[in-house]
Amino acid sequence: MFRTLKRSLQVHAIFSLTLVSVLNVFAANSVPPQGSIHLDTERKLATLSDGQGQLVLRLNYDGRCILDQVIVRGREVAGNSGVSTGIRAEGQWFTTASITTPEVKMKKTSLTVTGITFGQPGFEIHETWTFTVGTNEILWRIMREYPAATPLEDEAFPEWDFGSLSTWTGGLLDNGGVLWSKYLDKTNTTYGGHFGAVTFWNSQANDGLRIIPKLPDNLFGAGRFSHQGDGTLSFNYLVSDEEIKTKYDLKRFLPKAQDLWAPFRAAASTVTAQFVLKALDYAATYDRGTFVGVPGNDVRDLLNTVARYGVIDGRLTGGNGWRSGYICLHEPFFAEMGLALDQEDYISNFSKCLDYERDHAVGADGRVMSRWLYNATDGRDGTYNSYGFFETRWGWLLDSQPDYVINVAEQFNLTGDRQWLAGQKTTCEKALDYLTHREVGHSGLVAMMNDSVKQRKSSDWIDVVWAAYENAFVNASLYEALVLWANSEDALNDPGRATAYRDFAERLKASFNLPIADGGFWDPTNQWYVYWRDKDGSIHGNNLVEPVNFAAIAYGVCDDDARRKAILDRMEQEMQKEKLFSWPLCFFPYQPEEGGGSPFPSYENGDIFLSWNELAIRAYADYEPDIALKYVKNILAHYAEDGLSFQRYLRRSQKGSGSDILAGNCMAVVGLYRDIYGIQPQPNRLYLEPHLTPELNGTRLRYELRGRIYWILLSTGSSAITSDACTVRDSHPFAVNVTDHALEYFSGVNADWAMSVSRSDGNPINIQIENWPETPSASRQWSESCAGTILHVVQHLQPGTIYELKVNGRILKPLKTDKTGRITFACTHHDFEMQRLQLEPAS
Repeated sequence: MFRTLKRSLQVHAIFSLTLVSVLNVFAANSVPPQGSIHLDTERKLATLSDGQGQLVLRLNYDGRCILDQVIVRGREVAGNSGVSTGIRAEGQWFTTASITTPEVKMKKTSLTVTGITFGQPGFEIHETWTFTVGTNEILWRIMREYPAATPLEDEAFPEWDFGSLSTWTGGLLDNGGVLWSKYLDKTNTTYGGHFGAVTFWNSQANDGLRIIPKLPDNLFGAGRFSHQGDGTLSFNYLVSDEEIKTKYDLKRFLPKAQDLWAPFRAAASTVTAQFVLKALDYAATYDRGTFVGVPGNDVRDLLNTVARYGVIDGRLTGGNGWRSGYICLHEPFFAEMGLALDQEDYISNFSKCLDYERDHAVGADGRVMSRWLYNATDGRDGTYNSYGFFETRWGWLLDSQPDYVINVAEQFNLTGDRQWLAGQKTTCEKALDYLTHREVGHSGLVAMMNDSVKQRKSSDWIDVVWAAYENAFVNASLYEALVLWANSEDALNDPGRATAYRDFAERLKASFNLPIADGGFWDPTNQWYVYWRDKDGSIHGNNLVEPVNFAAIAYGVCDDDARRKAILDRMEQEMQKEKLFSWPLCFFPYQPEEGGGSPFPSYENGDIFLSWNELAIRAYADYEPDIALKYVKNILAHYAEDGLSFQRYLRRSQKGSGSDILAGNCMAVVGLYRDIYGIQPQPNRLYLEPHLTPELNGTRLRYELRGRIYWILLSTGSSAITSDACTVRDSHPFAVNVTDHALEYFSGVNADWAMSVSRSDGNPINIQIENWPETPSASRQWSESCAGTILHVVQHLQPGTIYELKVNGRILKPLKTDKTGRITFACTHHDFEMQRLQLEPAS
């Protein structure tokens, strides 16, 4: 205890002295300080600090070469072993924790350590470390010399040992994934992947440590996190001249071992890597804005943990997570997760994931294999391929066809990358055609591989329910995929394909909505949609199945207000009866022969799964937003209590259950962003369609889209988007796009802008849209303020027509549209005075 107290006092003293020194330097020079180094040659210690005193490292080179103190914003995070480098060969570790004392030389802002030697006798490895202190970072350069080709079982390039699992809440990985420390729950439990930067953070301490490897193009990196026997959390980084492979199948997670990586060979060479080290203010770095009515910190942390947990590795994004290792290609919501996460690393990795699936999971006939896993344990015989994709033994899950396409189309909405989309065109067309070729007659409805409940095979996500033949859930998903992909075909200038897909979608929709007696899925007696029809015409799943009915409403298959009201009111009535915090997978039991789990409620026969909550929020948002928000709050409350670290929640107790933890548990918060806040990026704009309750008024969100920062201010009266000192406010759905030269305003859902404004002097512009009708001949009215001249371009007017421009009721000179229906004019403002403008055809 005394040693611990003494160490704590030493840490506090070092941090305090360093911070005082930094502040004195800053005051004296009035420029950002470059950091400091203090060398104690007698004790063989060197203390390095960034210029802000936020990150302090202490190098101990007395018969060793380790960082024995790592102080982040005043908090010691290093364990007793500190930070060292080394290799593992022939079952033994050789590290810098015990070596001949090296040489240290100091310059004003750099420190170089030479003579670092370790390894097997006769095959010693030599390293040189160079530290450079900067204003807000410390650079650590490691140059390692292998004297001969060296077989390695593992390496530390370097290894960071942190005090305990609780030192960090987790680590955000630059492949979009996350280490959630609590999931390394037992000694030797290990997770790793192929990533570069990792940002460790502690929510309670509000601090973080970012480690960014900088490697030459010919080198590859990978990382491993392990729970050590002494309770510490270790982070080993590996550097190799070829991509590092897993030792056991494709596993990135080992519950009882640390030998995650297969042995590899280091060539006789010099390998150099540089690491950028930064201390962070967690809340400031991951600021999402000001939340009103919901706990913003819980929103942030849920997205940083639950949502990112589904990323297993580079090119591997799913909804199950790295402990179980499953990826379900028959889930449509991964791009939607990216919408809410709003983090480039996740979005970029998912584009790579979809390309990887295109190349290795989709057959020549367009069949999208339904799952990925570390090994073949769940695969149907002969279907598991060397890349990890397979068909599950539960059945032919045909929802992977539309769900792949939905993910591609919605990913394009996030990225706006037409070249990437073009690379997906043929595959998405094959995936859709694979299903549309299974059309039953000319109904638009498609058939599953299985014909009858008697076959005891599944056909979609609900994989132990024996849905067969005409499956309403798969057909609703197909409708959504057809509509979204038709828009993608428009973007790729293929109007023929777009029309064909829209025609098929309309045919499907018409048949879907027929009463069950006439071949559709609507049950007029129960006032809900049934799940499926066997080939013999028998109706099944007539038990108010949640994703079936929510998908019908949310995807727009059901656009009948009376039907929507009947379904949503009945669901809420049942929710209130049982006081459930979230929706069960079905409200009433399946028939015994239909599967799902027994007795009711259990597993897929009535337990609470959270993965379809975005569809639920979407369905309720523009009907009863109070109900939608209520369930979002319920999910956030459970996250604060248990981290949503379960597969499902038991219907009877509403307690978490199931070790296959689902990243899809984040989907209610995805619905908060997409459907309540109304943030829906499109390829050429940021579209806003909020469905708010008064208690959310004043919410101000930071949102980054394609490299630009937007601030979104929400209110039930009207909402505003600001970027680059330009603000547009509208009481109706609208969109904006900011370019290097102008701000473009889009009215409603229109994909082409209605007005573009620009200014030469960079002064702020504020625009309030008052009336912007669709009709070209109708009057357009808005108010605006600025200090200077605003250049306007208004389009989609009547071509070749004289228009009057009124400013504060005074008619200026007549303006004539060109042959495309466009007008250009300028207005000059003084001292940010608000002026009211009106543009209408001359009388």
